[in-house]
Amino acid sequence: MPPYADFGSRTGWIYTLPSVVVFLSGERVCIVLKRTFENMNVEKKEGKPKGRQMAVIKLLSVVGILVGGWLGMLWLQTHGPVASKEEVAGVVPTVRVVQVSFRNQQLYVSTQGRVVPRVRTQAAAEVMGRVVQVASSFKAGGTFKKGEVMLEMDGSDYVAALASAESALADAKLSLEREEARAAQARRDWAKLGRGEASDLVLGKPQIVSAKARVAAAEAGVDKAGRDVERTKLRAPYDCLVEMTYTDLGSYVAPGARLADVYSTDAFEVRVPVTLEEFGFLDQGDAGVVGAEVELQAKIGGQLRSWSGRIVRSEGQVDRNTMTMNQVVAVLPSPGEAPFELPPSGLFVQARIKGRVMPGVAELPRSALTQDHTLLLLDKEERLKVVNVDVSRTMKTTVLVKAGIEEGDLVIVSPIETPVVGMKLQRVSP
Repeated sequence: MPPYADFGSRTGWIYTLPSVVVFLSGERVCIVLKRTFENMNVEKKEGKPKGRQMAVIKLLSVVGILVGGWLGMLWLQTHGPVASKEEVAGVVPTVRVVQVSFRNQQLYVSTQGRVVPRVRTQAAAEVMGRVVQVASSFKAGGTFKKGEVMLEMDGSDYVAALASAESALADAKLSLEREEARAAQARRDWAKLGRGEASDLVLGKPQIVSAKARVAAAEAGVDKAGRDVERTKLRAPYDCLVEMTYTDLGSYVAPGARLADVYSTDAFEVRVPVTLEEFGFLDQGDAGVVGAEVELQAKIGGQLRSWSGRIVRSEGQVDRNTMTMNQVVAVLPSPGEAPFELPPSGLFVQARIKGRVMPGVAELPRSALTQDHTLLLLDKEERLKVVNVDVSRTMKTTVLVKAGIEEGDLVIVSPIETPVVGMKLQRVSP
């Protein structure tokens, strides 16, 4: 018998193997049987006995296949492999918790700002003249001690003016001595020859007053000429660093001309903005926030540097764009941070202002607080519990809770995919 048999066109295929028979199209069994009976009837009418025999064979083959498939199914049901049945244990979610502890919390306000010198000066010429000498440090970045000469202008004209003023002073003093001598002689002559009371003009009193006035004017002229001579030298007003220069050797400058910009090297400040909400966490003493301690930090060359400071004044105005108030922090030298005992001008620093102490609050991770200000707790039976809490302050990574929880409560800090009140949970170490 061939590996398969065709029972007419469009009736399907029946594959037969030595021990297994598979019928591919169950719906076509009825079609095969129907056509078989039709062929038998046709062949019977036409008188074709051989065709009838073939139809019987086809019918018996179909019936055999059906019976064989049914017997195979019964055998598989009684002797086939049986899957083992195991009871699946319920999965209990695991969570991390922290224990609630109330204490007095020291508050800090974090902000930032840029370092600026406390004193900045635009050095200008007070007299005119040509620059004849310039110090080697008179360049951007150069430093000077207080009183050192930064540059010098030609002062020969002012030295001559000083000599002339000194000469005028000598003449005025000589004139005063003459008038005083004449007044003394007039008093003696009047005592011998005069009658009655002598007038002031006879006694030389107005002449003496005039001579003294000329002496005073001459002295003032000498002082001015001396100051002009001194002003030909530009001296450092304090320990300073040169930020920018605007003149050089050989330049001619007029009175008021800008020569250099300098700033102090021993005093720096930082203006730090504080939001109105954060301002309430600062310690408000008799002088307001003045005197509050401030810690400053910045990275220089990959190394974290620290300085301390204090708030010296509050600008007292609210910035309309940012709704913040600027506090001015005076930076204190830090000897352990050499060569940066003081931060360089223009450095951006992080500031941490010491605020007031908030009593009786619990500090918890911010991730434990939900959007509707509730916390998930693990009760004594290790079941989920949801409570509303009163949050006193929200910070970057933590929150301060004042009410709604009790000492020793276990707060869930790990996420739960679908939290349901009362669900069983398993506690793990954080």
